[in-house]
Amino acid sequence: MKKTRSSARPGLMRPTTPTRATRKPSCWPRAPSRAAAALGSLALILGFSAPAGAEEPPEILNILSQFVASSTAAARCDEIDDDQMVAFLANQQMIYLQSVMALQEQHPEATGEQIAETLMRGQEDIQSQVGQRIDAHGCDDPNARALIELFAVQAEWRPGESPRQDADD
Repeated sequence: MKKTRSSARPGLMRPTTPTRATRKPSCWPRAPSRAAAALGSLALILGFSAPAGAEEPPEILNILSQFVASSTAAARCDEIDDDQMVAFLANQQMIYLQSVMALQEQHPEATGEQIAETLMRGQEDIQSQVGQRIDAHGCDDPNARALIELFAVQAEWRPGESPRQDADD
């Protein structure tokens, strides 16, 4: 298969170079497995100020932020074959659509355009944070490596199937 690196790819939320840096990256967690989860999940709900006592943001937004972070790191640091990218984007699109539905349910007053803009702003923030981290620490940074590994897992994921078992079983 043809391999690409950071080239334009078709897809709903393909990795791009951010056009603006909205803020300095927050301190990344020390455990690489938590790196993706910590990235900007609150940024995904900017613009939807919740009243005091309102419910927490839907968990699906944390999952979407992990997809955005991992695809950004993989596009910047790793060669991705076309089949892997297609599988990843199909899974990401499903998560994106579930995120839209969750936000519509949580914020029925919001228009589809407002939700799309909020998700795009969150995507740009996460891409900026990941890009700044990679610029500062390189692709060999443990957090960048964890995100690249997460990308591979997300591309292999088959919704509705049992997780793969380790060979030790």
